[in-house]
Amino acid sequence: MNQPAPLLQVRGLTTQFATEEGLLTAVDNISFSIQSGRTLGLVGESGCGKSVTGYSLMRLVQPPGKIVSGEVLLNGTDLLKLSDKEMRTMRGGKIGMVFQEPMTSLDPLYPVRDPILETLSIHRGLKGAEAKAEAVRLLQQAAIPEAEKRLASYPHQYSGGMRQRILIASVLAGRPQVLIADEPTTALDVTVQAQILALLRQLQQETGTALLLITHNLGVVAENCHDVAVMYAGRIVERAPVRTLFASPRHPYTKGLLQAVPGPSTPPRQPLQAISGSVPSLLRLPSGCRFLSRCPLAQPQCAQTEPALRSAGENHEAACHLVETQER
Repeated sequence: MNQPAPLLQVRGLTTQFATEEGLLTAVDNISFSIQSGRTLGLVGESGCGKSVTGYSLMRLVQPPGKIVSGEVLLNGTDLLKLSDKEMRTMRGGKIGMVFQEPMTSLDPLYPVRDPILETLSIHRGLKGAEAKAEAVRLLQQAAIPEAEKRLASYPHQYSGGMRQRILIASVLAGRPQVLIADEPTTALDVTVQAQILALLRQLQQETGTALLLITHNLGVVAENCHDVAVMYAGRIVERAPVRTLFASPRHPYTKGLLQAVPGPSTPPRQPLQAISGSVPSLLRLPSGCRFLSRCPLAQPQCAQTEPALRSAGENHEAACHLVETQER
């Protein structure tokens, strides 16, 4: 049975930053796709390029950053080839982003109704009483109590979890086909995290939105994603359906991430296995495999040639020279 065409296709995306020390490639030739109604988790440690990927898809990378190559196809339209004016129309209407910290996105000088009403006006042509009624519905959908009354409240009058709900409601006001959620539950307690993620799942089921969930939390990925892309030092090093990746990780970095997370069978008080070292500087990458200095399985060839993504099973790819010799 043929699968439907992806709603979002990213091909060879590369984003660089010009620094005083040289050219830094934060996102290096990455590719992935997401179908309507599905969620792709993009995981990895801090500094691996996850958030820059999200900003690149939205074309929000600011100087000295620059998208230097690749394609970002939304329903066949390459967002990287659009004019700034055309992209402003797409942004919010066809593709939206929930940022990591809502207070950086919600203007403290204006009540929370303003960004919602603005989105409804620009992308759906709603104004006046009709727009207000839809804004109330969106807040109710986001589980904001006393939604009509709270429209006039300011961001500082909401808790962190409520602000994140407001931001989600604002983004969803434009009915985007693709939603990027960049660490949407960071700094929230676990109960609120679960509520925010349940809200995203519910809205996705109702609208068929394709969701890119950027996170470092593998538990969030296990419960909320259909597929996973593991990112390290600017590159995707493993891609697989979520169940496949958790059951049979093929890249040593992915294995290290999973071993660092306690599971139901982890004995009490047993120390977790942390990955030694840290992500290398993107200005001074090692020759060969980027994970070389931290990899317990490193071989001489790993220092000579950087591995490309290769098949590691059905719908499963890993960028490791040892994939062919590992047990399947």
